[in-house]
Amino acid sequence: MKRYLNILALLLIVAACTNKHPTKLNIAQKNPSQNCDCTKDTLLAQIISCEPISLDNGAKLYWNYNCDSSWITFENRNREKKTIFTLGDGLVQLTNRLGHTSFQEFRTTFLYTNRVISGCCDPDDYYLYSKASGKLIKKIGTAIYVSDNSQIPFVVSVANRSHIQKFDFNSLTLYNVDTQKSFRIKIKKGEIEKGMKNNNYMFPEYIFDNPTIHGQILTIKYFTEKYIKGVNLKYKTIKIDLKQYNR
Repeated sequence: MKRYLNILALLLIVAACTNKHPTKLNIAQKNPSQNCDCTKDTLLAQIISCEPISLDNGAKLYWNYNCDSSWITFENRNREKKTIFTLGDGLVQLTNRLGHTSFQEFRTTFLYTNRVISGCCDPDDYYLYSKASGKLIKKIGTAIYVSDNSQIPFVVSVANRSHIQKFDFNSLTLYNVDTQKSFRIKIKKGEIEKGMKNNNYMFPEYIFDNPTIHGQILTIKYFTEKYIKGVNLKYKTIKIDLKQYNR
């Protein structure tokens, strides 16, 4: 009996030592150098995730924030860091609703969707970055087609869609985000302006329907006549064989 009591006492001592410093579960590992805190506004933690997103070349993208601003950090595989976007001037609560909101990764680049207003109705524009350095390669501007497939590295926009250039609506620009080569796709002269005028549209992107892709064939539809509720639109169609531009 004494032997059993000794064994029981020994087990209790071991248990007490084990529980003296209980193991903590590390649910999320934050980068110690990340700034992700605002004691004045704890709701920001629900709006902004600082969890790093890994690219397939070993680089990372992640948000940081404080009470005044939020920013996106690019970190390459050698842990060299670069801020690629900042949302300041007290707009931190609009993070993920204004400015850079989402991205698509491609073979050599990544493309950020940039919301120019928080709400309706200006079209988004797009910023293209190097996946190796985080350097801004090109501000593409607004678009009517953006690939969501890394094997189809294309963006299509209305040519010369700029606030400082003279508008040229007689072609589309097909842009390969991996090779940084652009190509013009001609449209019948005056078609885009006609569609905008007939519908009082400020932006040419609104006369285009959602493009579809089957294999390597991209189909873009647009209308030039006035939209009337309940009446089927008569679309005009442009077909682009992407295979000849993916080189």
